Amino acid sequence: MPERVGGRLSLDFVNTVDPRAGYPDHSGREYLTDYDALLDWCEVSAVSMPRSTTWLRREAHRFPQAAEAAHTQAIATREALYGVLDASLADRPARRADVSQLNAALGEGIGHRSLAPDDRGGVRETWRGSDALEQVLWAVAIDAWDLLTEPELQRVRECPPEHGGCGWLLLDTSRSGTRRWCDMRTCGNRAKVRAHYERQSQ
Repeated sequence: MPERVGGRLSLDFVNTVDPRAGYPDHSGREYLTDYDALLDWCEVSAVSMPRSTTWLRREAHRFPQAAEAAHTQAIATREALYGVLDASLADRPARRADVSQLNAALGEGIGHRSLAPDDRGGVRETWRGSDALEQVLWAVAIDAWDLLTEPELQRVRECPPEHGGCGWLLLDTSRSGTRRWCDMRTCGNRAKVRAHYERQSQ
C-alpha cells in the first residue's frame, strides 16, 4: 500500500495511483487492483465502516460480481474526486459528471451516519448497519465533502510533476505553508538528484 502522506483520508485515497500525474494512461502503479486490494487499503488507512473488512472480504468472495462492481465504482469515484479536487485547486468549475459520481457515494455515506449514546457522556457518531460492499467509499466521501467545503482546501498542494514529482495531493500543515513534496525521501530527493545532474551537464 502507498504511504499515507496526504494528511486527509480523501487525499490518501486519491493517491492510490503512483504517479498520479498522467493517470489514467496506465503508465503508473495501480494499488487498488481489485476489491481485496481496496479492503487492504481500508485496513491500512483505518477506514471506518459499518462492517468489518473481514466480513466484507468474506462477502466479496461469495459474490464476486458484486465485489467487481463495487471495485469499479470505487475507482470511478476516486477519479471523480481527483477531478473535483483538481478543478477546485485551479479555480475552475468541476465537471458535472465528477460531482454526480462523488455525490452518489456521499449520499449513501451520509444516509448511513447516525448518533448513539456515548458511555463517556453525550453522543458519538456511528454507522447504521449495512451489508453494501460499496460502504468502503462512505467515509472517504464524507471526508472529501468536509475538505472541499472548508478553508483547509486552500492548503492542499500537488507534488509538482513538472519538477519530477508524482502529482500526489497533500495537505500542507507546515507553519510556513511552503511544503512542496509528498516526501523528501522520495520525490524531493529525486528532484535534487535531477537538478544536480542538470547543473553538471551545463
